Amino acid sequence: MKIFKKLTFFISISFTIAQINYSGEVTAKSMNRISNNSEINLPYRILSFKLGYTLGQLDINTVTGIEYRNNTSKSNYVLREAYLAYYPEWGEIKLGKQIHAWGSVDGNNPTDNINPYDYYYLFMAGAGRKIGVISLSSKIYFGNSHLEGIFIPKYQKNRFPYGEEDFPLSIPSKPKIEYPVKNEFEFGFRFQTTIGDGDLGLSIFKGNDRAPSVNAANVFWEVEGGPPSLESLLGYRETLVRGLDFVTFFGDFTVRSELALFKSKTPILNLHIIKSPLSLYEFQQDISYSQYVIQIEYTTNSDIILSGQLIGNSVQNENYEWYHVTSSELVDFPYPEFQPGMGNPIAMFSELALLLNSTGVLMDDRLELKGNMMINLDEKGNMFSGSIGYSPWINWKLESTITKFIGDKDDLENTFTIMEDFSNITFNIIYNF
Repeated sequence: MKIFKKLTFFISISFTIAQINYSGEVTAKSMNRISNNSEINLPYRILSFKLGYTLGQLDINTVTGIEYRNNTSKSNYVLREAYLAYYPEWGEIKLGKQIHAWGSVDGNNPTDNINPYDYYYLFMAGAGRKIGVISLSSKIYFGNSHLEGIFIPKYQKNRFPYGEEDFPLSIPSKPKIEYPVKNEFEFGFRFQTTIGDGDLGLSIFKGNDRAPSVNAANVFWEVEGGPPSLESLLGYRETLVRGLDFVTFFGDFTVRSELALFKSKTPILNLHIIKSPLSLYEFQQDISYSQYVIQIEYTTNSDIILSGQLIGNSVQNENYEWYHVTSSELVDFPYPEFQPGMGNPIAMFSELALLLNSTGVLMDDRLELKGNMMINLDEKGNMFSGSIGYSPWINWKLESTITKFIGDKDDLENTFTIMEDFSNITFNIIYNF
């Protein structure tokens, strides 16, 4: 009985000392095409909710959401984060479903490949477009530096829109993955230190591509001596990422930059020779590519924030090999076009692009104005976006955004041309609590 009383007293004291904090956002959204005013029916987060429980050096944090479609009125509950955090004197330890952040630039980080992306939220900044992963992470602080390690036991892939008529970059149907990831364990380390007036970060991450690629194919000849017909079989490449990032200051200017070097290779499939069909050919890829971002930011005397990002990516080395599963003899088959399985998702629009952004507030922060522009420096193509947000009451915000894509009429394969029909006007009613 005494033990029960002591336990009850301890629990009561714990809840008295502990702190519970929460915040959230409710959004009602409407998106319509500029071309014909028809509604664009895609899911969006009608509710986002953060709940935290703090007891001394221990935190329990969750981030949940409800995804909603206007046309079907169907909703879907999403647990985006749920993790336990412990903060000893030397650093921090976190365990659970987490969204991590690496790098120094705002949003479009080529060195940040811990979390897969949700392509339904491709144009959302920051953590909003990431998918949480089950992971163990730890930071150790020493002086002006810290070392972070992240370990992921279970692989998680990107979420792509399949069969979405209202999203031009949608994949027609969900592909079948013949060769799922065998080694799901992923890990990464990042070291950051202060040098002068800036911060320098070095990182390395070993994992699996977040998007599938061709691992093998069934090959047939409809006409003897004619060209082969390939039925692609999909899997995931293994990728090693080495990253460098820094941020520094020059007067009123902030300069940020990131460089990521990717080494992507198809894993050996270890196929059963006897059970494998004679039409099966394995495809080996060994690719080296890079992505970089240079960002310059300036804040005016009237608190208008102006920023620009130069985003580039290129392939340094490509090696492709086709060979039959029963022999190591190379075969001359056509190679599929290389598509990165990791990195900054905005890089899919162009090999070289310039992003310009401006943000300003008026009327005691009740009126917010934003402008964005993406200029394709490699081919023709631009994207323009402008928004106005007004807060009539505390915690309430009315927001309207117009987005316009302009492509190349002579190039129907141009990404900006494909996205022209996605030009839209969006209205949001937002309540924060």
